[in-house]
Amino acid sequence: MRAMSFALLPAVALVAQAPANADLAQRFNSELPGLNQMLKELKAQEALVKVETLIPAQRPAFDASSSQAIGKSLDNAQGLMSLYRLHANIASEAGQWEKAIEIQERRARDARAILADLEKAQSPLAAQWKKATQDSTDYVAKNEARKLELEPKVNAFKAEYDEIKAGKKKLSRKEADEFNARAAEIQNDEQELAQITAALPVHKQNLITAPKVTKLLNDNRKEVEGMIQAADEAVAKAKQAVSTQNDEITKFNTDQVLKKVKIVGKKNWVDAVLRNPENVTKLSGAQAQAGFLNRLLVLDPGNAAAQKALDNLKQGKEPFPKDAKGAKKGGAKKK
Repeated sequence: MRAMSFALLPAVALVAQAPANADLAQRFNSELPGLNQMLKELKAQEALVKVETLIPAQRPAFDASSSQAIGKSLDNAQGLMSLYRLHANIASEAGQWEKAIEIQERRARDARAILADLEKAQSPLAAQWKKATQDSTDYVAKNEARKLELEPKVNAFKAEYDEIKAGKKKLSRKEADEFNARAAEIQNDEQELAQITAALPVHKQNLITAPKVTKLLNDNRKEVEGMIQAADEAVAKAKQAVSTQNDEITKFNTDQVLKKVKIVGKKNWVDAVLRNPENVTKLSGAQAQAGFLNRLLVLDPGNAAAQKALDNLKQGKEPFPKDAKGAKKGGAKKK
């Protein structure tokens, strides 16, 4: 559908803008496997550094120079949204949930800016096709009937002319004068008929093409609206995760204060979580466990227990390996 031309009668011209300067969809597709592998190897921090180099400092300009260019700009926009999503996911795995919120919010802002660009590009097209549809509808309604009126009249005159020319029909001087007078009128009718015959297929094609163009324009808009909705949902989800965790920490710290325990930031909560290894081991897979430990280290930087558990995972061990059983005390009985 995106390769479809918007040409009509008269042809539509769009004002060119600076073209998008990067194929972000291709960039996302080429870099995704490597970044996923880094996450599987529990290298979330390294992956975060890498993905940050893939995000353009500014949103690429929306190219509205043609229908094909609009399609390419939308593909590029999808690539940008995918890179933002990947960036936020990696930030989350690195424990930086607040950073993930910022990334998702930027994603939502850019999605709305893309919609504004799209509307600016498509509004003239929509207006021109609306006018073309009305003009073509009127032309067909008026001139199909006119064509049916002119064709027998012109054809009858031509047939009569052929008979006269072939000598099959003789005319008196009066009849000849009348015939010549009619010839001038028929010549005008024939020119009008030729114009109608040439223009009708173009207008009929406009009426066939118009619904397809309208659908394409609507589909383009729905595509970007989908980007906005997905981004908004991602922002809400990221904020909810942070809010829920903050509420849990606040409740825990409040209980500790009532017990007259000294509170040190979020360290008390992190220590309490780590005292029960199941809080980590219940998570499915080393990658999820490492992601949670990364989060604990963001909440309590330098926490030795969390760092040790993370190091164990990176070495292919359990996060909290059980101590090997000690040798039995006492030597063997002497005989």
